[in-house]
Amino acid sequence: MTDLLDHIIQRGPEAARGLLELLKDQALQETFPMLRFIKDVQVNTLSSGKSNPSRKIGPSPDLQESILSKQICTKGPSLVKEKQLMVVARAIGRSWREIGRLALDIPSVKLEQIEEDHMLHVERVFAMLGLWRTSQREKATAAHLHSLLSQKDCALPPESIDSLLED
Repeated sequence: MTDLLDHIIQRGPEAARGLLELLKDQALQETFPMLRFIKDVQVNTLSSGKSNPSRKIGPSPDLQESILSKQICTKGPSLVKEKQLMVVARAIGRSWREIGRLALDIPSVKLEQIEEDHMLHVERVFAMLGLWRTSQREKATAAHLHSLLSQKDCALPPESIDSLLED
């Protein structure tokens, strides 16, 4: 995250404004509710050091193309589907319990119950992901699951979960 912010800062104020606008996007706000505070962030100019609400904030033309290419979903966040869960379940290896505890915040007792109820590995992982989806309700989006499984602790190869970001 620090490297990303350093890169944005080095690109200048327009890049920072572009990132801020991207983070204010409704779909992104719904997917990552902890970013809601960004709606209230005021942009300061370097010359005056004061907020300039009359100035239109927008990405620079070269950043605009990059932002558009990286938007996850233009229709708003969609809940993760069973088919997506099965694709991800096939990609998760023997460390599924650790992923359940660390990334998905599933209690060990629930994981043990899943292990007793299902004989096949992929079915155990699918059941774990299904439990996560049920517990998250409207927050159980494909993008949210992708962000959880992309954490350093999980160490899942990106290509195995990138299908969550496809329409």
